[in-house]
Amino acid sequence: MSGNTGNGRPDYGRLRDSLRRLFRDAGYVDGELLEWVDAAERDEAERETAERLRAENERLRQELRKLRAVQAAGMSSRLRDALRE
Repeated sequence: MSGNTGNGRPDYGRLRDSLRRLFRDAGYVDGELLEWVDAAERDEAERETAERLRAENERLRQELRKLRAVQAAGMSSRLRDALRE
């Protein structure tokens, strides 16, 4: 049994289920350990969300730079046209 999803990340659902089976077979439950698994899953989800947001932020910054450059070029040509008249 593997605890990974195949992409290098843990499969928290399978891990949680396996721990519950082990606890059931042993006759006790370690709630703190299950809480750690839940916390690790939340942390990973937050890291993934933060990474997606950083990538989107960088994409938007690049798009803004391009739009500003186009706008500046347009203003320069209009200014040149006005000065020629």
